[in-house]
Formats: sequence, structure tokens, C-alpha cells
Amino acid sequence: MHDLIPKMFFAALSAAVLSWPTSRADSSSDQQALQADSISLAETSDSTHSAHGTAADTQPAPPPGPIPDSVSGYLIPGLPFVEPPTIRSRHGVLKLELTAMATPVRISGKLVNARVYAATAYGETYPPSYVPPILALDPGDNLQITLKNELGEPTNLHTHGFFISPMGNQDNIFVDLPNGGAFLYNYELPATLSPGLYWYHPHYHPLVEEQVFGGLAGYIYVRGLKQLLPEHLQDVPERFLHLKDFQFNRENTIPARNINSDNPTHRTVNGLVQPTMGMEAGGTQLWHLGNIGADIWYNLELSGLEFTVIAEDGNPVDRAWTATQLLMPPAKRFDVLVQAKKPGAYQLITTQMNTGPWGDDYPQALLATLNVTGPAREPAALPTHIQPFDNLAHATVTQERVFDLSENPNTNKFFINRRVFKPNHVDATPLTGTVEEWRFRNTSLELHPIHLHVNDAQVMSVNGVPQDARSLVDTIPIPYATKDAEGKLVPGEVVMRFKFRKFVGPYVFHCHILAHEDRGMMSIINVTSPGSE
Repeated sequence: MHDLIPKMFFAALSAAVLSWPTSRADSSSDQQALQADSISLAETSDSTHSAHGTAADTQPAPPPGPIPDSVSGYLIPGLPFVEPPTIRSRHGVLKLELTAMATPVRISGKLVNARVYAATAYGETYPPSYVPPILALDPGDNLQITLKNELGEPTNLHTHGFFISPMGNQDNIFVDLPNGGAFLYNYELPATLSPGLYWYHPHYHPLVEEQVFGGLAGYIYVRGLKQLLPEHLQDVPERFLHLKDFQFNRENTIPARNINSDNPTHRTVNGLVQPTMGMEAGGTQLWHLGNIGADIWYNLELSGLEFTVIAEDGNPVDRAWTATQLLMPPAKRFDVLVQAKKPGAYQLITTQMNTGPWGDDYPQALLATLNVTGPAREPAALPTHIQPFDNLAHATVTQERVFDLSENPNTNKFFINRRVFKPNHVDATPLTGTVEEWRFRNTSLELHPIHLHVNDAQVMSVNGVPQDARSLVDTIPIPYATKDAEGKLVPGEVVMRFKFRKFVGPYVFHCHILAHEDRGMMSIINVTSPGSE
């Protein structure tokens, strides 16, 4: 029963994959019919509208000059696993400067032009890096980030997964920070913020894809997860595995325009290609896994070993569950326990997968090798329960909403309820203290991972199959359309519930394939309090 949620989703995913040819060149009448609504809409949509400024200031800035091959060098696979530095809060406060810049950095030995963060905190300087420092906090802390912009283009900052105010200088993704500017983000973390893995990245529409793909993404870790484990596991080693991919052109520059997520790419773990990790036979490690790339998916396996999930998307689970595979769309995070009884070399891979006839085809790829040494011995017992969560299965639902996801592969536009993103259009106005049920219907032929800011969701059903939720989540794959027994197109569907617990103001939900977000698949909700106008 521990595999219930993943197995249910994979059943829906497998059915979708088997129901359609894998070629995106399919020109069947069914595919043409599915496109029809989106194509007619695209012809009337404002394709040049920007959420933050004019078309001129929402173009990627030119990169630094070309890097000669003799200077750039080669990618070096198999280097020892290393983690980025960690900046920890002190006495309830973490205060730092983050500078976003376009500059050359080394990724697994190769020098490339990237878009990355440098940091300064407590008198220490952290040079620009493809994997920036981890920010480690406790619930209730105050996080102060002065963001400086040296990108040559606008940017801002989003704390992905935080349950925090979307207003003012907290998690406000409508901030417009021009090149050369600085902005103080001041986050007051609730004392009830769940321990687990979060991350930070830009959210400046429509430049999000190229900025994250360039390297502007790092981890935030809210401490307290190990304290939820049995006492004999509370001192296990922790490993932070940042999953990112990058491409480079003839100028040894990570592209900022016309990024193709279906192109061959270099998948990295902590900015390293196929690093080697170590572990003692019979030992236990706590791995923090996050897909913090822009567009591509991972389906993780570890040579037949199991992942024991203790938190998902920064939410501890009520019952730990085990899986031999973890499906990770962009933005997905898992905190997992890993054990190996016998010595040997265990390969962490992402399997071959397809995200739909209009999506991407990914070959199998080696991510890292776990070298387990020492005599075989029995590992420690793993927990079965972690922490109860606010289960919404029996909550009173005050509002039901339907959101249709669609796309036009001819124009590369993406829609929610037949509309591309418009910064002044609000799709929903929930009230604090209420529970709403949202039905996402995917009429396109590729998977779309939906992410809602501030308030996480409980998944109720996938393609009509009830789900035994073990926690709230913030990134949910929506299966793509398939055919029924009569050959009719059936949208993929996920039903989820949200409790709008506290914070008011406007924020967004969107597809976290960032190319899709930038090209229209994003919408605004505005949460208000009862009695407010």
C-alpha cells in the first residue's frame, strides 16, 4: 500500500502514453480537432503583452562574449560529489545579499556563460556559482534578502513553496527589479511553516525560463525534519542533491532564446556530471531531492533500491511510503531515506520517459553513482509515520472551479480557460478560511505540472481514481488527453482541494514547465477575507 499514490499516477500516465503515438509529427484528425479551439484563440490573443513592462525590456539581455573552446575546456564526468555552502540563520535571522548576474562559471569542469547568483552573508563572500548557497532556516525565522540585479535585464525573486504573504516585500512575484537596482525582501516565516525542502528562483514574466535555465535557482531548507524521525535516525547524514540540466552553444553560452527542452542536455547533480557518492553498507542517509531546472522531467531510480519518502514539496507525510521510482516534474521535491544493505556501486538514473505526443522524449541518463562500502549488514528500521496533516477529505467545500489547460503547438502558446496570461485578469477570488475544490482538465497532448503559490493542495483524484493523500503538495502533474473505448478524446483530469488558510492578496498558479508559464499558462487569484470588498 505504500506505493498507492505513485502507482495510481503511473497507471494514468502509462494509459496516456499507450493511447497515443510518441511522435509529435502526428497529424491525425483527432489531433487537429484537439488543436482547433486553441488555434482560433491564439489568433485573437495578445501575444506581445508583458506582465511587467514593454516588449523591449522583457527580452533576454545579450550574454557575455564568446568563450573559446581552449578556455572553456571539457565536461568532466565522475568527479566526487560535493555540496554547495550553506548559509544558516543566526538567532532567528538570516540576512544576506544575493546578486543576480550574467557571468562565466564552471559546470563540472567546463567554463560557460550562465546566469547565476553570488552571495554575501555575515562577512563571507560566496562567488557566482551554478549551484548557489543553501539557505537554512527554522520555522518562525526572519529571512532578509537584498536582491541586486546585474543581469542586464529585469528580474525578481520567488520563494517556492513558502506559506507566506504574497504582498509587499515578501513573496511578491509582481516586483519589477530593473537592471542595476536592488530590492529588500523581508520574509517573516510562520512558526508553523513545515520543515523540508524549498527553493528560490526568479519569477519575472516572461523571462523566467531563460533565467532559471541559466542557473538562477538554489535550495532553501527549513530545519526540523530529522526531529520527526525516530531517535535512532536523527543523526543520519544528509545529502542535498540539486537536479539541474544545461545546454551550451558554439560560443559556450547557455542559451537564453529559443530554448528547446527536447534537445540533448547535460543533467547535473550539484553542478556535476555523474558525480560519485559514498555510503557505508547498512547505513542510512537522508537525501533532499529537488528538480530545480526550467523545463525537463526526471523519473528517478537507484539500482533497484527503494526511496522512503518522508516529505513531499516541503510537507512531511503522515505515513512514510516507499517507491523504486520517483516522478519529478519541474519544481518537484522529495525528502527521502536511502539504505543499502550490501556493498556495491548503485546507479542513480533518470529512466527513459515521454511526456506526451506534444511533449518531450528523454533518454535514460546516469545522474550519479553511489559507492557502498564495508561488510554487508542489516540497516536500521525505518519509520512508518512522520507527522499528521490537515486532511481535507471531509472538509466543507464552499466553491468548485474548473480550469481547462490547452495549448497550440503551431504557435507555441499555452492557455488556462482559453486565455493566455494577462496581468490584470483575476480568475478566482477565494476567501480566507474556506476550502475550494478545483478540477484541472488537460485537453492537450502533454503533461502539465501545476503549481499554486502560497497554499498547497490535497490531490483528491487522478483521472477519476481516488487518491490516498499522505500530505499536501505544491506541484501536481496533470495527465494529458487520451482516447476512450469509442475513440473519443478524454481530457486528463486532477481534482484537488485548497484551504485558503490566512494570507490575502494576489498571487498566481501556473504550469511549472517554465516555457509554458512564460508563453501563457499562468493565472492570478486574489484571496480576500470575509466581509472585505
